[in-house]
Amino acid sequence: MSKRYYRFNDLKTDDAVLSLVFHNIDNEKIKVYKADDVKVCSIDADTAEHDTWLAAQLVDMTEITFDEFFVLRSQSKSWQLEWQFTKELRQKELDDAAVAVNTIEYDANESAMDRVDRILTLAGWKFNQALATGATAAEAYEAVYKITVPWKGRDNEFHDVQIESLAKAQEAAINNMRVVWEKYE
Repeated sequence: MSKRYYRFNDLKTDDAVLSLVFHNIDNEKIKVYKADDVKVCSIDADTAEHDTWLAAQLVDMTEITFDEFFVLRSQSKSWQLEWQFTKELRQKELDDAAVAVNTIEYDANESAMDRVDRILTLAGWKFNQALATGATAAEAYEAVYKITVPWKGRDNEFHDVQIESLAKAQEAAINNMRVVWEKYE
């Protein structure tokens, strides 16, 4: 599967979707947008599907680059509404995120991870301080990251957790955030 991008004009209708023949291709594989007097579309299909689809079109299609498609699509009112909705879905998923480390579930939204950041920043300072006073890296790690602190989990109960677990939760939250952002690209 690969995406290809097209621009086309159709004087018969203002509705860009009615201008295309979908020719047995799932509607999710074709995205169509009207921007001023030009219409653009993307198609995500294998070569055979793509060639069959292109041959069935009733209007002349001009292949364009993704950059050209991106600019023209961004001028489309339907895309602007779609993008606003997509951003809201993404933000809801980010706000509701959770991760589990050592059987404890943590909120993984940005606000919760900011709180974890403060603990980890302090731990980093204490680790460096221990090194500066002569501790080995292993001793400093044990003295800083293996101690427990009270932390309220997603279940709204306090748990005694190691700072190391908070670092793992932070890492899992960052990875989750990346997955969510890529999902809504």
